[in-house]
Amino acid sequence: MALGPKQWQCKDCGRKHSTDRKQCVSCGYSVLTPVDNERRLSRLVSTLLALLPAILSILTMGLLAWVLFF
Repeated sequence: MALGPKQWQCKDCGRKHSTDRKQCVSCGYSVLTPVDNERRLSRLVSTLLALLPAILSILTMGLLAWVLFF
């Protein structure tokens, strides 16, 4: 059972790895930094919450158009 991050990113080329090796497969650079998946999830949630009013307004307009048409 491994503890710690599941993904690593190479500091040199930026390629992401999901292995426990401490060396990049593509460029051979030996310094990998952990990828912060919580920050990425937080950014995704905030983006979805920002788009929620626009999505709801489009759905409401579509529902009103459908009700008025039939």
